[in-house]
Amino acid sequence: MTFTHFGWPLTVAGACVIAALLYALQRLSTRRRVVALPAAMLWRQAMQAAPARVLGGRFRYWLAYLLVLAIALLLWLAAAHPTVVPVGGGVQRFYLDTSAVLTGPGDLARAKRALLADVRATPADRREVFAADGRLLAVGESASLLARRLDAVEAVAQPSRFPAWLARHRAGATIRYYGAGSVARSVPGTGALRYGYLAAPVPDNRGIVALGVSPAASGAWRNPDVLVAVAAAKGEPPTAADLRWTLDGKPFAPAPVSALGEGRYLVRDVPATGGLLTVQLDRGDGFPADDSATLRLPDRRPLRVAFLAGTLAAVRSAVQADDSFAVVPPAQAQVVVGDAAALRGLDRPALVIAAEREQPAFVFAGPGEASRGELAGRLDELGLAQVDAGALATALNQPIGVDVRDAPRRTVSVWSTIFARNTPFADSATMPVFVAQSLHWLGGGDGWRPYAKAGAPLPDQSALYGLTAAGDPADGPAALTDRATTLAVADAAARPAVTAAAATLPPDRPFMLLLVGAGLLLALEWWLVQRGRMP
Repeated sequence: MTFTHFGWPLTVAGACVIAALLYALQRLSTRRRVVALPAAMLWRQAMQAAPARVLGGRFRYWLAYLLVLAIALLLWLAAAHPTVVPVGGGVQRFYLDTSAVLTGPGDLARAKRALLADVRATPADRREVFAADGRLLAVGESASLLARRLDAVEAVAQPSRFPAWLARHRAGATIRYYGAGSVARSVPGTGALRYGYLAAPVPDNRGIVALGVSPAASGAWRNPDVLVAVAAAKGEPPTAADLRWTLDGKPFAPAPVSALGEGRYLVRDVPATGGLLTVQLDRGDGFPADDSATLRLPDRRPLRVAFLAGTLAAVRSAVQADDSFAVVPPAQAQVVVGDAAALRGLDRPALVIAAEREQPAFVFAGPGEASRGELAGRLDELGLAQVDAGALATALNQPIGVDVRDAPRRTVSVWSTIFARNTPFADSATMPVFVAQSLHWLGGGDGWRPYAKAGAPLPDQSALYGLTAAGDPADGPAALTDRATTLAVADAAARPAVTAAAATLPPDRPFMLLLVGAGLLLALEWWLVQRGRMP
């Protein structure tokens, strides 16, 4: 037997205090005196001088004391919430799988109820509760804390993290899992696990399993292509007619939609203005987590560029020939181009046309740039990896250097002689690529996010060094795009047995028995008082 709320030491100490207090109250005895008073005004003085009860009289009424003591102790033990300790066993770790497998109607609520009942049936010093990667209840904490913490727990549309969690926490404890049978069967050594709740499979599940965006095959800068893939556990996958599209919450009718086979569809030339693109199935099923998917489109509106004094003709030609740029007055520009004198005092990202000997041939500056990424990767992204540095150095009679520096704002500084006619750089196909990539990096525009994969950071290509992790797994409403999870939730194979946590008595039975016992003794006391058999 253990006490969930107070523990053994506090429970025993409280019982001793109650017994002592009741004993002291029992020593209050009635003292009778006959006092003759000449006036009523003296009654008050007599009552103050001779109280009706005094402490320290002869102890009487042992049976009444024991009855009151029994009632008080029963109520105190009930407040301590006793739990029957099963014989043997070590620490049990409970895991609530808050991934997409419990997003079905009512699954999470049923799993929470089963978890709470099993935790209450387990001694506080032998249990620990986890959800996803976090801990909900530490060893020794009251189960009442878990009930409140579970109110804030929600299932998210991501693949299960239970296999990875199990690899870190399996040693030295019994694991009880609350989730889905498909996940339970996917981990090795399932015979050592116990299951408190497993969601029922959805045999006819269909879902969206991939969503991605890429530069348009037509070459249009502003209109990328979107790929969506669907799957079905039974029968044919959904068709293009089964898909409904919205862009920034408004209905969107993409055209044309090309079927690529195996449940894949390509939507060409989607407007890329940074909108939130959502695709969902026209008809849902019992597993709503994969019935829709969302992806933030890149912002491919033209970058506004202004030419200031010192801008070279080669740079002007490269910018004007690229439809991803719009040449505007300096007041409207996002990025400016010019020499150091023309840019002095302007607080904007700039492509600086620099003089020789003032710096290395190429200098990239920006907040935290000196410690971010390999230089080789940046040069490859800018097209500089293909430049024959030796030939360029020979043509300019100067060594060619590249430097990366920290600065409050982004700048790219390049020697003016690099763009001179008949140099290996100015005459190469690398030059317009370098100008375009540098200006887009300076503008800090939204880079490509080529796909959205559930549970993984969204990739980004806005930096000089290519694909990077760009933060949260989803931008907008959470969406599950994971083929394995979509097909696994439909697996109707035999599930492991679900069993409740072992306890000699149901978790609340000792508490209820104590309350009933205290109530019966109170009724007995009232009956004895009414009959005059107890003072």
